[in-house]
Amino acid sequence: MRNLLKRLFINRDFGLLFMGRVVSQVGDGMNYFAMTWLVLDLTGSGAALSTLLLALSVPTIVLAPFTGVLADMWDRKKIVVITDIIRGLILLAVAGIHAAGALTVGVLYAAAALSSICSVLFGPAVSAAIPSMVEREELTAANVRNNFARSATGIIGPSLGALLVGLAGYTGVFAINGTCFLLSALSEVFIRFPQQEFSRAQGRGAQLQAYTENFRQGLAYVWQHGNLRTLIGYGVALNFIATPVFDIVMPFFGKEVLHMSPESFGLVKSTLPVGLLVGTLLVGFLSQRVPKEKLLVRAIVGQGFAGVFIGVIALPAFYGQLSMPALLGCLVLPVFSIGLLNVMVNVPIQVMLQETVPDAYRGRVFGLLDCLFSILVPVSMAVFGPAVDIVPPFVFFLGCSGAIIAIGALMRRSPNVAQLYSAS
Repeated sequence: MRNLLKRLFINRDFGLLFMGRVVSQVGDGMNYFAMTWLVLDLTGSGAALSTLLLALSVPTIVLAPFTGVLADMWDRKKIVVITDIIRGLILLAVAGIHAAGALTVGVLYAAAALSSICSVLFGPAVSAAIPSMVEREELTAANVRNNFARSATGIIGPSLGALLVGLAGYTGVFAINGTCFLLSALSEVFIRFPQQEFSRAQGRGAQLQAYTENFRQGLAYVWQHGNLRTLIGYGVALNFIATPVFDIVMPFFGKEVLHMSPESFGLVKSTLPVGLLVGTLLVGFLSQRVPKEKLLVRAIVGQGFAGVFIGVIALPAFYGQLSMPALLGCLVLPVFSIGLLNVMVNVPIQVMLQETVPDAYRGRVFGLLDCLFSILVPVSMAVFGPAVDIVPPFVFFLGCSGAIIAIGALMRRSPNVAQLYSAS
């Protein structure tokens, strides 16, 4: 039994952190579903819903590089515990306000923004702490478990939120979710976080100066490492291309072109997190047999070819000849493949960064990456949104997938990427 627990959780402290993160991510999924449906119940407005999504996303874009600095300056254990406590109290307060019949969309926006701020503080602190909690040879296994938790909770969280809205109402969902966050914080109190080395500057002026200097050093570290800059550039380009294809073009194609029912489109979309889940089960095995940089590049190119397959399906001459069940079968396979291959991209990058970036800089680097990978997404959404009304979806699928394949080929030939992974 003890050996089984060690294989599952690696060690006591990582196991507690892992379980706390699972609870937090399931809670985020439940919270996201309940808030979005409640906004629609209160207003029936798509604009109100988009405002809620903006309140959830803006803190990540604006604050991620700064919270990374705090993950290096402050005690990471305190960050993890306190942010879960705050999220728990926020949701319990929302539950109480809703039960009293006084909940407004303004309160929901504020609760969403505050919860998102806590999430963006929580993430870099956990990512920066993991490499010091496990042995070097256990890093891949640790990241596999984190990705497994993310993909599994991506399925469980919204589904559980939908079930609880029906059984316990919005008040019940927020109360249960808030209690889960508090229980997660309680478990995290017992984690033995690795000792950090950070400045002990006293006074507001000295703390501000120390913060500014830490932020400058984090930017300088990334800027001075050309190999890291190259990898970040490729990552930003991939996010800019891929995110709007899945979030805008794919729903437009399903609803406006194929005239799918919500249930049918939901089935297609749900295969993405299922692919993520399966990918987490395979990536540890594959990473032991395939060099990480080759696994990364092949997975990117593979996602591009899966997108090309969707583009062929989107040709009027193709989908016009198929029944709806046949179309669903054709779409499920490439979407599942994209989810599976996405893990093969994320895990090699995470492991490489954790192996090569010094502990004193990890929080800043992970925070900066979160920001850069997210900051251009609203821009790409603004570009793709109006264009999809004019340009046929198959053009986006084929063009963007071709660009993803080209980026993968460039990364395969990039000496900077090769040098970065040879140092890990």
